[in-house]
Amino acid sequence: MQDMHGGRCGPQLYLLSEDGYEVLKHLQDMLPLMALITYNEEHLANDDDMMTIGRAELYFIFQAINTQIDDVLDRLGNENWLGAQSHTRQ
Repeated sequence: MQDMHGGRCGPQLYLLSEDGYEVLKHLQDMLPLMALITYNEEHLANDDDMMTIGRAELYFIFQAINTQIDDVLDRLGNENWLGAQSHTRQ
């Protein structure tokens, strides 16, 4: 049986600070808004099946989301004393 983060019996509970939680909630709120922008009633009524967005805009949107997720995961690791290679206190 392969060891997991908390040992052989499964992952342990990780705690996230209120600030980290707020950042994560902000990311969660951004995703439905992005979906709404790309697929809304106005576009459906006009039979607009295509949406034009520049490659640079798309890149920056995904990069911003990635950066925020990375920040939350770093915060989670720091707050729970998780290292990159080890899951023990540093």
